[in-house]
Amino acid sequence: MVKTAYIGLLLTSYLFSQEFVVQPYLQSPTWSTMYILWETDSNSDSRVEWGTWPTLGEVTTGTAINTDGNNQLHTVLLTELHTSRRYYYRVVTGSLTSEIYDFIMPADPMDEASFKIVAMSDMQKDNSNPNKFEEIVHDGIITYLAENYFGDLPFDLQMILVPGDLVDNGWSYSQWANTFFAPAHPLFAHVPLYPVLGNHESDTDYYFNYFHLPETGTPGYEEHWWFTDYSNLRVVGLDSNPGYQLDIQLSWLDEVLDDACYRTNIDFVFAQLHHPYKSELWLAGETDYTGEVISRMEAFTTECGKPSIHFFGHTHGYSRGQSRDHEHLWVNVATAGGNIDSWGEYAQADYPEFTVSQDEWGFVMVEVEAGDDPGFHMKRISRGNEHEFRDNELRDEIHIRLHNEMPDTPVGIYPVGSGIDPDMLILEANNFQDSDDDEIMAAHFRLYENCDTASTPTYDEFINRENWYYYENTQESIELTSLSISSLLNGNSVYCWQVRYRDSSLGWSTWSEPLTFQTSESQYTDNLLLNPGAENGTDYWMVHEGYLESLEAYECDGVEPHSGEYYFSVGGICNSAGYSEASQSIDVIEYADCINEGLTQAHFGGYLSNWGGSDHPEMQMIFLDESHNEIESSPILDTYNSSWTFLSNSQLMPEETAYIQILLMGTRYAGNDNDSYFDDLFVKIFRDESCMNSQIIGDLNQDEILNILDIIIMVNIILEGDDYQLQADMNEDGFVNILDIVTLVDIILEM
Repeated sequence: MVKTAYIGLLLTSYLFSQEFVVQPYLQSPTWSTMYILWETDSNSDSRVEWGTWPTLGEVTTGTAINTDGNNQLHTVLLTELHTSRRYYYRVVTGSLTSEIYDFIMPADPMDEASFKIVAMSDMQKDNSNPNKFEEIVHDGIITYLAENYFGDLPFDLQMILVPGDLVDNGWSYSQWANTFFAPAHPLFAHVPLYPVLGNHESDTDYYFNYFHLPETGTPGYEEHWWFTDYSNLRVVGLDSNPGYQLDIQLSWLDEVLDDACYRTNIDFVFAQLHHPYKSELWLAGETDYTGEVISRMEAFTTECGKPSIHFFGHTHGYSRGQSRDHEHLWVNVATAGGNIDSWGEYAQADYPEFTVSQDEWGFVMVEVEAGDDPGFHMKRISRGNEHEFRDNELRDEIHIRLHNEMPDTPVGIYPVGSGIDPDMLILEANNFQDSDDDEIMAAHFRLYENCDTASTPTYDEFINRENWYYYENTQESIELTSLSISSLLNGNSVYCWQVRYRDSSLGWSTWSEPLTFQTSESQYTDNLLLNPGAENGTDYWMVHEGYLESLEAYECDGVEPHSGEYYFSVGGICNSAGYSEASQSIDVIEYADCINEGLTQAHFGGYLSNWGGSDHPEMQMIFLDESHNEIESSPILDTYNSSWTFLSNSQLMPEETAYIQILLMGTRYAGNDNDSYFDDLFVKIFRDESCMNSQIIGDLNQDEILNILDIIIMVNIILEGDDYQLQADMNEDGFVNILDIVTLVDIILEM
């Protein structure tokens, strides 16, 4: 009888035992309320015992909904709470009771309290590193807070932002509990969580059940987009997923930003959404809709004088950049667990907006400062990657102030006046000066032809102090107070230029007063390439492999030319080959004396680009002897940028060079088209005048006399269809024909 009773007791205990599916977590506090949610495997009893001391004393009940099977998700709203006060709580469902946790209520906005935020995203489980999110929470965030602040979690951290991809598969019920909530329970039980939808959530009911977000969005879309205010900050949550890239969301955002503009207690606006507008590490994840969001944030920042950020994820790595003309930061806060998008793995591009990109796990800390001198200090804390471990290493930071003193207006130094070399020009301005001791972050140079500053600049260059791309700072040797311009200006022409400086708090100086200069006759030859910008189709270019196309803007879904009406596609988009080559040979025999004395330098380059950062345009200069045998070659100019990128290189021509071959190459790495684009190409030669005095145009037999013998040689060049010779092109029209004979005859008759 005793045995039977014991078995029955065990069976009853087993049948009625309860467990937490999801431990308690916090949602959507206001100045007087806080939501507490948790999930159990049975029982709809939803109670929170709470108070201002660990002894608790108060009880509030709530509601429960069924989530899966018999599992119950509980929601309790605590009310009549007080700002800035610490509260203790535990949750009770039937016989199941949690530990006692605590939280701190938001401060009254009038108190102007400073606070801290963690932003992280894309923590969906990576099977190769299944415990990475747990590591980032425990060894990363919690350890970092304890070592750098007070070791009091709700006091050290007030808000957690997650711009999407909380789980790998939003339809998998178990992933929500096991891979998202469980690893982060020590954070979520003390600090309110504010997520937005990523693509991996798939817009499932699980997401909307688990989160009780501010009901401040458009009716019918409340938890797709929302905003909340905390002290001097407005946080905006947006939905960038297909199906919700709607004008109604943008209109709502306009209203929210307009409201934040006139509210004196709001100093900054942080938005979060999942998809990037631009992403250096993974171009395939970009969406134009985020660009619409950014343009509104930029306008708000400039019109209202309040700096802003948009946090995003989707690309599994960290990036930080800033809008050129606005106090607005672009910040990718991934990855907090998902598989890293490593350098070289996908189509990538070096965008001018971004200063830092890193293929690493980690999180972002933001210290928001209120009071008389509001600002925010953003830090990227790294956990490294599979190749290099980093133990909460500070890898990037920026400090933005609301009341920033702009840098002093720079003063141009050189060039000014006349006789300026148009081919090797260096713009120089005075040293950076800033009254509140900020460092220089960027410089912006503009150059205008004929000093028409109301027109589009002939040259417009924006340079950041640093540009970390593919593990290297490409700006390491850059001096921001000077800028070299090579082979882009005309001789005997008038130009003026201006510069402005940016400080490390994103403030721009005013533009310097325009400085006027006049170029001299160039010491370089004119462009020796014929048809350098595809304006004459593919004339003068020889195709060795694949296709060469001369394309108008957007022909065959292409791009706009850099200039003019046409550009080259090497590889083709109307027709396409995986790899293509085309070349043009330039006769430089007339410069033989200078070349053989080691006094002649060849300068080549142009604008290169592709479609989406995948395909690979390359350009090279090859030096050939009289038999067209290769003597030497230059370094290859290449880019993966999807915007027109100017590249150039100079090299001393080796002895015995008779021809320069310009080789264009295009390689397809993605898609059906070979999007390897070229425009405005050039080859110029710099000559030491000491070896050029004897060279007379039209002197084809090089006897230093123009006579009937030169006419005979020119006739033979035309009749035999020999390669183009610059020395025979008397009228410099790019052709050798009867007009050149007439010109030469006239010169001889006048002698």
